[in-house]
Amino acid sequence: MVEAFIAAVIFSILGEIADKTQLIILGFALKYKAPFRVFLGGLVGHGVMDGVAILIGLYFGGLFTTDIVGKSVGILFILLGIWGLLLKPYLKKRKKEKKHKEIKTKSPFLVTFLTIFLVEFGDKTQVASGLLAAEYRRPLLIWFGVLIGLALTIGLNVFIGSKLAEKLPRNIIRTATYILFILFGLFTLLS
Repeated sequence: MVEAFIAAVIFSILGEIADKTQLIILGFALKYKAPFRVFLGGLVGHGVMDGVAILIGLYFGGLFTTDIVGKSVGILFILLGIWGLLLKPYLKKRKKEKKHKEIKTKSPFLVTFLTIFLVEFGDKTQVASGLLAAEYRRPLLIWFGVLIGLALTIGLNVFIGSKLAEKLPRNIIRTATYILFILFGLFTLLS
């Protein structure tokens, strides 16, 4: 039971390090100068989307044996790691720049919530949350673990990250995160 909670905390933190949603949240924190409202908007947006992923993972996880779910989780984590290391940078280079419309509002909470709610759809943290729910079958523990991990990540990002953003090499952090996803996948397959 504790293992499910700890896994959710760890993988929500790992999944959000150097992630696009964290950059968006950091940008909103710098733009609005309202860190607490940006923090809450990001946490609630993540919480809703990851809650949906956990429920989907719980439902579909019950349709298969534990062995199949465990092997699938391992393989999917490895694929997420490989995608992040190899395919994502390749696809990013091919993507043409698009003009984005600026959202005009005075509510940092609402802007952050809606943006994260939309951007988080299908994100690796959401996928990881659903996979963990399918494997451990403890949706509330997974959700609380994900929220704790996200609160730590978003909190560090909003309240401290703006000062460190200039000094940390983002590519190295991203690479390390994807390698950890692969290692977790291998560990899951071998255990």
